[in-house]
Amino acid sequence: MGQHEVVSNNGLPPVDRLVLVDVGGAGGVQPKWLPFADRLCPVLFEPNPAEASKLRGILAGTFPHSLILETGLAETTGPQTLNLTRHFGCTSLLKPNQEFLAKYRIARHFRVIGTLEVACTRFDELYAQGEVPAPDAIKVDVQGYEYQVLRGFGDLLHRCIGIELETHVYPIYHGQKLLHEIIEFLAGFGFSLRRMHPKGNFDGDVVEIDVFFTKGMHAWAEFTPAQRTKYEMICQAWNLVDYAAAKGARV
Repeated sequence: MGQHEVVSNNGLPPVDRLVLVDVGGAGGVQPKWLPFADRLCPVLFEPNPAEASKLRGILAGTFPHSLILETGLAETTGPQTLNLTRHFGCTSLLKPNQEFLAKYRIARHFRVIGTLEVACTRFDELYAQGEVPAPDAIKVDVQGYEYQVLRGFGDLLHRCIGIELETHVYPIYHGQKLLHEIIEFLAGFGFSLRRMHPKGNFDGDVVEIDVFFTKGMHAWAEFTPAQRTKYEMICQAWNLVDYAAAKGARV
């Protein structure tokens, strides 16, 4: 499917539709985006063909112009080994750090029970081939592999408005980048950290966090009207303070 087909004919011109790229989108688009269903173009990545087929069925009615691609995202293109864990939600392209996990009750869910070779590619390569539109918002939940996925967007991150990640402050996978490293990387593209929500999977310790970024105040001041509309949608979906409200500005 080409880039034009992804975003056509749903009552809004392509420039006005918010492109939400969801990496690790098992279960479909998050409920918080439902109020914007008629203004959204979801692009989901699911390398498992059976799960991708389920996603198409889930999204067909609510998001008729969604796009599901049967590939993984990474910073390099080519096959990679997926570590299948006892709990599907802990499966990752990185190996679980059992030494760190051993102190927590959740450790058993990270036990590797098999491996699977999956095709991976860079997002910016798919964009250059006309297979996907440029992202306005990105959500990544890939169990420790967030940094590598983000690097695969390349310079498209300059055009992106908001990013939601599940990430970590301690290494639960070998070779993963931690929150502070992701903050530093995204700052190079003009992103500011806007909100953090610790998750309670580690016996009361803060290990895993949902984090939300948008372009910073300086970039926001230069947004086009279309970008401001999308930014407002992102702030509503992610429960962020709109810079306009923070400054007492009228947009």
